[in-house]
Amino acid sequence: MKHTCKVSLAGLLLVLAILACNLPGTSQPLTLDQQAGTAIAATLTAQPSPELGSTAIATKTVMGSASATKGSTATSAAKATITPTYSTPMLTVLQQTNCREGPGQDYQVVFTYLASVQLEIIGRYDPTNFWLVKSPQSKSGTCWMWGEYSEASGSYWAVPTLTPPPTATLPPPQAPAIQKWDYSCGNGNLTFTLTWEDKATNEEGYRIFRDGDQVAELPANSTSWTETISIESGKSVSYYLQVYGPSGKVNSSIIKVDC
Repeated sequence: MKHTCKVSLAGLLLVLAILACNLPGTSQPLTLDQQAGTAIAATLTAQPSPELGSTAIATKTVMGSASATKGSTATSAAKATITPTYSTPMLTVLQQTNCREGPGQDYQVVFTYLASVQLEIIGRYDPTNFWLVKSPQSKSGTCWMWGEYSEASGSYWAVPTLTPPPTATLPPPQAPAIQKWDYSCGNGNLTFTLTWEDKATNEEGYRIFRDGDQVAELPANSTSWTETISIESGKSVSYYLQVYGPSGKVNSSIIKVDC
């Protein structure tokens, strides 16, 4: 009889244990093996499916190809050479101007060009504003033109800056050749007119002297002059013409007038 009670008590405890497992309550902590299994399952679940993985790889490949194409285009653009537009530099003469052996008035005149003539520019000298141009009239084939009486066009900025040649020792201007002179006396006045040939090429101007005193100064290339003065009857007046330049001056012969 006692044995039967013990068995019944054991069965009752087993039933209660089974019921306790099915009742809600506090979850039991996982073992290390259970935690490891859970982590592996989560990792596997996070991996993309074969289809999704292929799509991601394909997208990455397309983007990579686009980046490579863009990089190639940028490289090609960087290597492209831009050719600047160039036109022959020309100098147009605005008014009659001397073309010289060097960039300044201390150099001999090679040729005098008239307005509207165009010459090709091959060099420059900025300190004195002179251009080196091709000149068929020059023995050397070139001469220097002052920029004050000319206008540059074309790609004149591309011509080189040159060192001027040594300054030559210039002779004095050539003396003018008196062609004629006229005068008239009356009513206490003297009118005098002088005409000459301009033979100088390096003059700065002309001066007129009366009785040894300078009475007029004329620009280069002048060829005539006239004045009227008061004079007493029986008096005489002497004139002469002087040409001058950076290398000296030369006087004409003296002309004496009697009233």
